[in-house]
Amino acid sequence: MKVQFDRDALLGALSPAASVAPARNTIAAIEGILFECPGPSEGTCQITAYDMEKGLRTTVEATILQEGSYIINSQNILQIVRSLPAGQILIEVDDKNRVHITSGSSTFEINALPGENFPSLPLLSGDRNYTMPQHVLRSLISKTIFAISQNAQKPIFTGVYFSVERGTLRCVGCDGNRLGLAQAQLEGDVPDASFIIPGKILLEIMRMIKDTEEEITVSLARKHVIFEINGYTYFSRLIDGEYLNYGRILPESYDRVAHIDAASLIRAVERASIVTEDKLGGSNSKTYIKLEFEENVLKISSSSAGGSVYEELPIHMTGETLVIAFNCRYLLDALKAAGEEATVCLKMNGPLMGMSIEAVKSEGDETEEVLIEYTLFIMPLRMNGK
Repeated sequence: MKVQFDRDALLGALSPAASVAPARNTIAAIEGILFECPGPSEGTCQITAYDMEKGLRTTVEATILQEGSYIINSQNILQIVRSLPAGQILIEVDDKNRVHITSGSSTFEINALPGENFPSLPLLSGDRNYTMPQHVLRSLISKTIFAISQNAQKPIFTGVYFSVERGTLRCVGCDGNRLGLAQAQLEGDVPDASFIIPGKILLEIMRMIKDTEEEITVSLARKHVIFEINGYTYFSRLIDGEYLNYGRILPESYDRVAHIDAASLIRAVERASIVTEDKLGGSNSKTYIKLEFEENVLKISSSSAGGSVYEELPIHMTGETLVIAFNCRYLLDALKAAGEEATVCLKMNGPLMGMSIEAVKSEGDETEEVLIEYTLFIMPLRMNGK
């Protein structure tokens, strides 16, 4: 194989591919990126990464001097290409599977594997297709992925539950202590479906999509999901299992409602995290953050071996006063998922019954269409002596 690339174009394809390919694996071929020259069209090289669970495929414009198919270690090729200056890069693989990478006066030699050693890919086409602006999917993921579990012993909670019903796409993430729910209306006649997408591939998708009107297509196969984004094809095995009945977690009504500026609350909780995570004391112990809701003020406080913090923020509240405590990191993750752009609505029933975070429309916005509706729910902690 002998092929010439523009350095920047090749790097643009290698960076996301290398993030999908595992850095360490007992199977050397899975650590690598498959180069297939020519690609699906003349003057292209097809690049594929796949770890048996998730993968990426894309094409790069190239000058094919000699056809071939080889696997090159993802981290090695990425670091080499990243270190080279802008311009043309020549990649040549000899009959001993040695890769020669040349750019200007620089030459590298690394090993390759024959392309036939690469694992077989799933069929990259689905029978149910959903198209939406990138900013819609980005918002849906960001408002739910913060709540998924990192505990692989319960696989269904390590992914986001997607449900399409009557044209509404609803996403849910939950780990037992917090829940994120967001939904948006899809255009056109779309088929109903429900499926669970692993959080790992959604994190990769979040790195690629932007807050734009450019469209992304999500295709659903029997066991896989496929994302088409600006010339990149991401794919992943779905998580098999029945999702929990999340509707039973959320209260039907609340007797306390507080409105507060989102950005101010986020900054205050960030400052409190210095104490709750005990960075001042240097220990690994963690304490809770206490929120005292009164008619016109929210009192935020926490204390630990490293110190203490106290702050007041103005609020507008209806209902009786309430003192409630949370894991500071969980609360901060949820607030950041809600965003800093507007006022948020905090809804509560009691000190041990959880709190919902929802958006508040500004006055005069009655005719404004709400693209993303969301509810973020966090379970509280029991305070000392309570």
